[in-house]
Amino acid sequence: MKQRIITGLALLAIFIPVVILEPLFLVFQIMMILMVIVGATELIGMYNKEKKFSKIPMIATIVAAVLTYLSAVLAWSSDPIANTLTPIDIKVNFVSIAMVVVFFMFGLIVFYDDYDGSDIGKSITIIYYMGLGAAAISILRLIGVRFIVYLFIVTIATDMFAYFFGIKFGKHKMSPKISPKKSWEGAIAGTASATILASCFALFYGYLFEPGTFLNATGQMTLLENISSIGTSPLYIQALVIIPITLVASILGQIGDLVASRLKRTYQIKDFGKVFPGHGGVLDRFDSAIFVSLFLVAIFMAMNQVFPA
Repeated sequence: MKQRIITGLALLAIFIPVVILEPLFLVFQIMMILMVIVGATELIGMYNKEKKFSKIPMIATIVAAVLTYLSAVLAWSSDPIANTLTPIDIKVNFVSIAMVVVFFMFGLIVFYDDYDGSDIGKSITIIYYMGLGAAAISILRLIGVRFIVYLFIVTIATDMFAYFFGIKFGKHKMSPKISPKKSWEGAIAGTASATILASCFALFYGYLFEPGTFLNATGQMTLLENISSIGTSPLYIQALVIIPITLVASILGQIGDLVASRLKRTYQIKDFGKVFPGHGGVLDRFDSAIFVSLFLVAIFMAMNQVFPA
């Protein structure tokens, strides 16, 4: 526990300034690329417990994951959501790259006898789980610092309150075959706490961080301002949108954690890696964030289309 807390504090000390300081944005992007590479390597290591990847397919899978990440992020960075959504020609380019990646991975089965149909499924899982998952986190940062802060309030609060409340009051096991320590009491407490905290952040952002100051340089009052016309509605209207989104995001974060636990049990590993002492690997730390960020990008994009800013 002590090591877990020390590592967690060290991660926050490094990650917070890299995320929120504009001059360190390039460092953030490099960190995300490293996250894709390390996460893909961790998943390959997990799959190797059953059957080892050949060297070239393994390298191709990691490279394809990075390319998928870069194509998704570049598509968004060229035209921030604050103005309009990604132009159709850039969307087509991203789809084209995604299709090329899939066909290339299928082509490998012709040249490598020990790389078969089941391995393609593993590779594509790695490519899109890590590539798109990390890209979704980066896209939230591109839309605005407040969005990635919102993401981590949801995931960290859910995880923290579920853990401590579950230890103290947990009696009904949530999924004993996948994660024996998780309880319904902890899950409900985690979601309730995260929904309250993250929703308050989203609704009172401009009151917590005065417009024009360090953490609110562009002057938004709420999370949804400049992303949707809902962001200019009265707070009670925005609350009717934000609270359900936050609730679902917290639940998805716990599902993401259970998905990772299921994979680890299937392949009989304790942790995906050892990058973070006391926490495990990249996927052990960011499994919830990947699921939640994919949902948030999808829901914010839909809101921007249906209720343009």
